[in-house]
Amino acid sequence: MTTTQQILPPLTEAQVCDYHANGFLVLEDAFARQELTTLRQETVAICRGQRGALQGAVGDHHDQSDDEVLRQYLCIHFPHKVSPVMLDALKHPNIANALSQVISPDVKCMQSMLFIKAAGKPGQAWHQDEYYIPTRDRSLTGAWIAMDDATVQNGCLWVIPGSHKHGILWPQHSHDDRRFDCAGEAGGYPYTDEDAIPVEVKAGSVVVFNGYLLHRSLPNTAAAGYRRALVNHYMSAQSLLPWHPPQEGQSIATHDCRDIVIVAGNDPYAYKGLQDMAQPHVRPDGKGGCRDFSKDKQGLKNQKTES
Repeated sequence: MTTTQQILPPLTEAQVCDYHANGFLVLEDAFARQELTTLRQETVAICRGQRGALQGAVGDHHDQSDDEVLRQYLCIHFPHKVSPVMLDALKHPNIANALSQVISPDVKCMQSMLFIKAAGKPGQAWHQDEYYIPTRDRSLTGAWIAMDDATVQNGCLWVIPGSHKHGILWPQHSHDDRRFDCAGEAGGYPYTDEDAIPVEVKAGSVVVFNGYLLHRSLPNTAAAGYRRALVNHYMSAQSLLPWHPPQEGQSIATHDCRDIVIVAGNDPYAYKGLQDMAQPHVRPDGKGGCRDFSKDKQGLKNQKTES
């Protein structure tokens, strides 16, 4: 993907201030047209299983068209583990440079998610990413790469500007709203849907947003087509990542998930080495119904998602 990259100028002071005030910013034209074409082609290859096994994959797609294959998937977690193209996108300099200004000069990534979201597919209810991926310094940041034009009609992101400032993780509960997938819904916050704004962006744009920002997406109600997006999660590499429970004998104070990719600066904890823990897998879209999370206290925690 390096041959067609166009490097954006550094963020202005006003952009950095807007990010901290509103909890999000948009990097327009962060990915060039040829990069988007490559990402879309790679999405098909991943869904077809041509890049490696996916837990929960639908099955053999040998006799199906690309469109038939794509429509069977809503989200694939950790595509960067099977696809060098997705790994390169995760480390894209336009993302790394922006994060270096709004998070820290040292940045690491712990997760990628590939959303296909064909026409008719659901969105995700209001949530905060830090509820699922806790960071000790509250530096979790999402980078939402638009592979198609994202509109209100096809299910773009909606955000509540400034909602990250409370620094509170609002409680989550299960729901039966079939506009959304099976992930939990945040509640108890001092906002209404009228406080939200749509983040409509052109293909190639990247929406960068704070891990405490309340956001959601609605279903893709377009007659046809997709709202494809690659969503990666990052944080300051200067902080520990207590994502998974510590193993026996490990200190809670120093517990640190090392299934990461360094994308900017240095890794102060390089002496700990790296791990390969998470496996690429398919996320259920809820079409066949959702489990009763009330009977499983870890249910919501185990459904890390992003709109």
